[in-house]
Amino acid sequence: MSPASRSVRAPGVLRGTLLWVLVVLSCNTVEVPGDAEACAGLQCTAGTCFSNAGQPMCRCGPWEAAAELTCSVATFRQPDDHGGSPDSATVLTLPMSPREARISEGTRVEMWDRDLFAVTVPERGLYAFSCTRLTLAECRVRLLDAEGRSRHVLAASEGARESWFATLTEGTWYFEVSGGASAGRYNYQLVSLGTDDHGDTFEEATVLEEGSRGPFSVRLSHIFDQDMFVFRSQVGHGYRFICEAPPGPGLWMELGFDDFAFVDQASGATGAPLALSLGATSVHTWRVSIVADSGPFPVEARCRFEDLGRDEHGDTLETATPVTAGVPVGLTLQSRDDVDVFSFAGEAGHVYSVRTDGAGPWSAQVVDGTGANVASSTTDRLRARVGTAGTHYLRIQGGPDWEHTFSLTLVDAGVDDHGDSPQTATVITPGTTVTGRFETPADTDAIAFLAEPGGIYLATYAPSERLSFNPRGVAGSLTLGEGRHLFGGWEAGPVTMMFQPRNDAEGFSLHLEQVAVDDHADHSAEAQQVRLPVDISGVVQTAIDTDVFSVRLEEGRRYRLGLDTGPLAVTLVAPGGGLSRPVSGVLVPVFTGPHLMMLTGASGLAQVPWRVTLQAE
Repeated sequence: MSPASRSVRAPGVLRGTLLWVLVVLSCNTVEVPGDAEACAGLQCTAGTCFSNAGQPMCRCGPWEAAAELTCSVATFRQPDDHGGSPDSATVLTLPMSPREARISEGTRVEMWDRDLFAVTVPERGLYAFSCTRLTLAECRVRLLDAEGRSRHVLAASEGARESWFATLTEGTWYFEVSGGASAGRYNYQLVSLGTDDHGDTFEEATVLEEGSRGPFSVRLSHIFDQDMFVFRSQVGHGYRFICEAPPGPGLWMELGFDDFAFVDQASGATGAPLALSLGATSVHTWRVSIVADSGPFPVEARCRFEDLGRDEHGDTLETATPVTAGVPVGLTLQSRDDVDVFSFAGEAGHVYSVRTDGAGPWSAQVVDGTGANVASSTTDRLRARVGTAGTHYLRIQGGPDWEHTFSLTLVDAGVDDHGDSPQTATVITPGTTVTGRFETPADTDAIAFLAEPGGIYLATYAPSERLSFNPRGVAGSLTLGEGRHLFGGWEAGPVTMMFQPRNDAEGFSLHLEQVAVDDHADHSAEAQQVRLPVDISGVVQTAIDTDVFSVRLEEGRRYRLGLDTGPLAVTLVAPGGGLSRPVSGVLVPVFTGPHLMMLTGASGLAQVPWRVTLQAE
């Protein structure tokens, strides 16, 4: 056969062969199951089921990929009660009560059940998702957004109940529950905590506009709720952020210039106002954050933000504002560290104080022209005595952060009204009333009088509970209480009463009077010597008085003693110091020699007459 003949016949043979093959195949066709048939009765752990050459498989979509899920055909020992993808998630409608669910056990290794719950949020708000373990050993919860991305949430535990707190914006959100390597039953619940009134981050913070604002409400819904504010400072301005909450919840506030560093903090749970303070030295954006570290929740607070403007008074002696005694001046302490300095012409010997119109008190100090301290206290207690005439300076600082604006008046109290020692004391006479003023908290006012021999004097002073009273001199003294003091003159000489303030006393009043003249000596050295037979009388004049006389008695001899002494106590002192309490009747001494008889016991200002008779039998 020629080559040309072969080239004509070959295509015919090939076509015949192909036709025969097609006929044979058409007689033995195998139909591959589709997705519906292959996936019937099956469920995916996540994703969508499809047929792969008739075999069921699960395919992850973009949401599952973003959530980093493994998509496989679910084979659990118990039916899966909640799906793991958005199209099979259990939709939650609020409000809801706790519901029971189960993390099912897989039939092969690495087969993990995940329960997905969906909620559609109409507007930004705070939510708490809780998982209470029943037989489930571990609760793991993730928050996923509409694209499947995991979002950070904070959790708190209370026994078997764990709660995850989140701020959700408008849209659909997902809570995913898994058990780690465990399976079992649990209760779940989603609770709306209300709208979030202020953002939790620097980017979402409420902006405080320039100037003052407030009061405004701050609502902390749970322990992780943080309300944040930002403001822009101006050079030289002072700023205060002040909040007040009911007693009980622990409020914590912080002022900083970025997400970490802070320049001021305040905390408390007493219900007293809390304040943050800033004296700005530059233009900067600042943040204020508020949290509650204890409940009960929600914690409601009222806050205000104040731009206190520029510092109106200098902080140094060189930049001090001149003031005149008696003329009020207004001031604002722009920050906790702000010091306002005022200058005044001090007169030698004069005492200066300050009067404020406001709550206070504030720290106060007076210094001389060299900056040396003259007096330092608080505005309500400052008393500064100027030693040398010349310019002096008043420095004001501190005080309650929420009472930072007030008026101040420098008060010239003049010279000291009374001397501070017995040598410089003001001398008065009985029947005189005198008053005094404490120019400083350490001031001492000395008042003196000349006591006569045997004179008994009563000093009455007020306010006794706020005074320190210290007598000195030749007289005996006795306190009767309630600002009354008795003096008994032993001999002629000065008696000085030293007064000092206690409990912020500003002054005192004193009245002195002579109430009696003693008729008998008070001491053995001056005792009257009497001879038998004795018939002697007198008067014990006030509680400070003691009447004493002496008589010689013989050991073993019988004497007839008569006592007409009323409530007075009678004491017999034998030679050598032995004491006895004699009564009317027979007296038999056990020693020979001078015996002292003492009569005491009058009450207060009472004057008690007495008579004693004594004779040998």
